Amino acid sequence: MENKKIVSDFFEKLSSGNMDDAFMLVSDDVKWWVPGNLPFSGTKTKNEYLQVVGSIQKGFPGGLQLNIKAMIAEGSKVAAEVESYGEHVNGKKYTNKYHFLITIENGIITEVKEYMDTLHLYQLIS
Repeated sequence: MENKKIVSDFFEKLSSGNMDDAFMLVSDDVKWWVPGNLPFSGTKTKNEYLQVVGSIQKGFPGGLQLNIKAMIAEGSKVAAEVESYGEHVNGKKYTNKYHFLITIENGIITEVKEYMDTLHLYQLIS
């Protein structure tokens, strides 16, 4: 249950725009992986991923909501289905669906695999 609470807290803080508090729950040595061939695809460190998040925030001046739809936890792993909603500066609505596989060790997020509809995101930013 505690691991699910950490994941829930992370997404709540992220959705409220409180990046500092959200990323206090993430290890400095995190391995954050995103699929595809987008500019931020591949495995990132915490600092690299924070740069990605910062550039994403600029595109959503009204904020980007990341709402958890379902979670399953087993051992150190939490699987979370998440849906996003935001209005991009280009006027397009962003409503992506994600699956996060998150590893938590000693109360902190140490690994994230972030699956999403990369085509939907590409179409938003192109």
